[in-house]
Amino acid sequence: MLQGYWILAIVSSVVFVIQAIATFVGFDADTDVSGGDADFDADGFHIVSIKTIVCFILGFGWTGVLFWDTIESRILLSILALVVGLIFMFTIALLLRWVMKLDKDNTFKTENIVGLVADVYLRIPGSRKETGKIIVSLNGSVHELEALTDDTETIPTGSKAEIVAVVKGSTVLVKKI
Repeated sequence: MLQGYWILAIVSSVVFVIQAIATFVGFDADTDVSGGDADFDADGFHIVSIKTIVCFILGFGWTGVLFWDTIESRILLSILALVVGLIFMFTIALLLRWVMKLDKDNTFKTENIVGLVADVYLRIPGSRKETGKIIVSLNGSVHELEALTDDTETIPTGSKAEIVAVVKGSTVLVKKI
């Protein structure tokens, strides 16, 4: 049994190191092995994947090796190794989920601000005579944009304006609220 723990510990350690190196050099692939009728993938949270299985075996194997002389009951040792393996598995799954959240694209795109309310920073002359400036907040960041209006009257500084459309680039069309 000790030999089995050693084999699991060494093989999983080698695979773990290879996975870590592959992750750092950009060659990273993970496969979801939750096939069949069972669905282990809850909202993108991969509990069962190659990485989590390797971490389970890593925790299981090294716990068996390290506590072989300390815990005389082999059943108790196996239960402890199983618990530690599950802790490793769920911890790496949680860490991977947090890392995947960093992968979101929060690039500012003017199309995403149509319909939002902005503050007029520099007055906007009416009938698209010239541009003014607005300040709008999107996803926690503030952006200053050039703005035009089809309103006949000038929209004064400090007013609220609704963004109606994107005219060109980062220039938007607004109307006074």
